[in-house]
Amino acid sequence: MAEWVEVARVSDIPSSTTKRVEVRGLALALFNLDGQFFALEDTCPRDEGSLSQGDLFGDLVQCPVEACKYELATGHCITFDARVQAFEVKVEGAAVKVKLD
Repeated sequence: MAEWVEVARVSDIPSSTTKRVEVRGLALALFNLDGQFFALEDTCPRDEGSLSQGDLFGDLVQCPVEACKYELATGHCITFDARVQAFEVKVEGAAVKVKLD
């Protein structure tokens, strides 16, 4: 059964930044895009680059190793045939929570 798990505090992720967190054996990249939060699987499947170390381009993150650009909302790569898992995110008070199975 899926449940909401606190993974960070809002203050841990200033606007237009990312943060890598590990929860339940998963490495997640958290993104704050002007107060809207997103969470993706942190590892690029093409080259194992850490998306939390990538550059933000609007609602996209670029893998730091290769030119893969992923949509923050879906995890879909717009430059290659690749995808990372996207997770639902909500903010409750100062807590950033991710929905995990």
